[in-house]
Amino acid sequence: PAALEDAVDAYQWLLDNGYKAEQIVFAGDSAGGGLALATCMYLRDHNMKMPHGIVCMSPWADLTASGETYDSNYEVDPVFGNRRDSLIYGNPYSGEEDATNPYISPVYGTFDNFPSMLIQVGTEEMLLSDSRTVAKNAKKAGVNVRFTEYPGMFHVFQLAAKVMPESMKAWTEVGKFF
Repeated sequence: PAALEDAVDAYQWLLDNGYKAEQIVFAGDSAGGGLALATCMYLRDHNMKMPHGIVCMSPWADLTASGETYDSNYEVDPVFGNRRDSLIYGNPYSGEEDATNPYISPVYGTFDNFPSMLIQVGTEEMLLSDSRTVAKNAKKAGVNVRFTEYPGMFHVFQLAAKVMPESMKAWTEVGKFF
């Protein structure tokens, strides 16, 4: 998918224009979180400099929708739950590619030599298992991972910014991570 190529090109542009890898943190929510992870996999696999860190908010990292919370949270997820016609089940992103390709679904990749990560997710999300799997596999690979589950929260609850205490807490955590 072109999004990965665009992300790599944008990162390379930053490096070519005087920014140091140590000054860059990839951040993304939902599909953007998955893209941040996939981009780091690509950079690592192609012996390119890695960014200093990664912030993933409710990352969509398993486009096969095979994690256990796709079923267990199906009836409680207010964003994607209770319907099979959502982007989760009918997304065109992988195109002709196998959705288990780690550059599409990072849960199927390895996290060796990754930068530090902050992963935030709500417990009411169908994508909760994506975050749990990434955190577990990254920790197993020796990555410094801060993983926070926010009880009762929905997909990308951080967008509520100053409206909800949980969102404010999440942004404070991001600030501390930086």
